[in-house]
Amino acid sequence: MMYEQNTARTLYKKLLTFYPQGFKERLEESMQQTFNDLYNEQKQKPGQGLFGFMLWMFTETAMGITREHILLITEGNAMKNFFINLRSPAIISLLLVIPFMIMEVANRRNFNEGFPIPLFVIMWLLPVAFIIILMPVVRNVRTGNSIMANPVSLVLRVALLLLMAWMWGVLLVDQMPCFLGVPNCD
Repeated sequence: MMYEQNTARTLYKKLLTFYPQGFKERLEESMQQTFNDLYNEQKQKPGQGLFGFMLWMFTETAMGITREHILLITEGNAMKNFFINLRSPAIISLLLVIPFMIMEVANRRNFNEGFPIPLFVIMWLLPVAFIIILMPVVRNVRTGNSIMANPVSLVLRVALLLLMAWMWGVLLVDQMPCFLGVPNCD
């Protein structure tokens, strides 16, 4: 029971490392304390499972991480935050792709075949590029600038975003049977 609690705390602490640095510095300790308190409270309830609690906490935290990275992307000087702005789309995209990776591993029929790394790299890179291309448009809207100030750029961005979203959707639909473990899937 103590091992289970230590594992839960360790996993939650590792999840918190995905928050942006400034957010993590301000709130990591209090978030860990809140998690520990809620975990202990949940353990005291008779007949209540910890799996549902853990799933809820980890999902809520992952959504919070995504939200904070989106806020980080849409704020500040783009050149000053260049690497931060690359890190945030990368993390958001990773959080988007991880469920499909888990499904692939969980539903594999033949573990002798190689893991489809190129597939997941492409599934990860498309949302990263999508977010990076979308960032200037979102910044202009948030600062009150007209998005129609440069219509040619806007049309090109929208066309590229639509193409990338379509490619990702087609890839997902094509590979979904594989993720779900359908035999002889290519």
